Amino acid sequence: MSIFNSLIRLLSVFFLTCFSFSLALASDFHSPRTEALGGAGHAGSLLSDAIYLNPAAGSYIKSHSLSVNYQADSGNGHIFNASVLDGTEESLFQAGLSYTSRVDANLIHVGASKSILSKMGIGIGGKFIFPNDNSGQRVGDATFSAIGIFAKWFQASLVIDNIMETASGRGFLREYIIGTKINVDQIILVYIDPHYVPSLQNGQNQFGIEAGIEFPFFTDVFLRMGTFTSSMIPYQNQRGDGYGIGLGWLAPKISLDYSFSRVIGPTSSLAHTFGMTIYF
Repeated sequence: MSIFNSLIRLLSVFFLTCFSFSLALASDFHSPRTEALGGAGHAGSLLSDAIYLNPAAGSYIKSHSLSVNYQADSGNGHIFNASVLDGTEESLFQAGLSYTSRVDANLIHVGASKSILSKMGIGIGGKFIFPNDNSGQRVGDATFSAIGIFAKWFQASLVIDNIMETASGRGFLREYIIGTKINVDQIILVYIDPHYVPSLQNGQNQFGIEAGIEFPFFTDVFLRMGTFTSSMIPYQNQRGDGYGIGLGWLAPKISLDYSFSRVIGPTSSLAHTFGMTIYF
């Protein structure tokens, strides 16, 4: 077992054990790929995206990865993110760890997964929120996820996020997400992810959806576009509507991604996200 593998698993076990009653995992950061897909992709997470979208997917990535991402938005906000993931099959379980710096808070995410059948897996994960308000407070919650590969053309997932709602006052509400991925003859990948947030009140829509499509060109170039309604926007830390578009290039050991996202309501804004992932 390499030092890289051991470090990831050691840190993951530490967080998941010591804070098992105050954990959470959520889409609190969008990589360029996720942003371009309108926040969709829970049933088709690639590389480090599994840490944020669906930890159960980590058992099917089958590689190590190191990712660095940067986002700038029209409100002069900036997000920096770095993550590592071990999804190799020979591991007892698969795990990932990440750090995200946002204007409102710094976050640490951790996730672990295990395939219980060749085409079905489960995952748990956690996040720790350190608000940038000089309170010294640490906030957390819990999540559960499962994924099933039912056919070559279809797979689906279930994510229950922020189970205990310990950070509900900061917008981290319990959310039920159904993720679907449809592969249309290797020509178009379609992602449709409806979600339900029962705690939303005061006229806010409890139901929302994130949907996107991905076009593979020449096996290594991807065009992505997506839309979202009543969905969490990480860099605004509120729910809204909008769309995204982006490009990705996948080489043998590295991937480069870019996305442009526009929020059309309730607070209009634009965001550019750049990402690089090394995997092996």
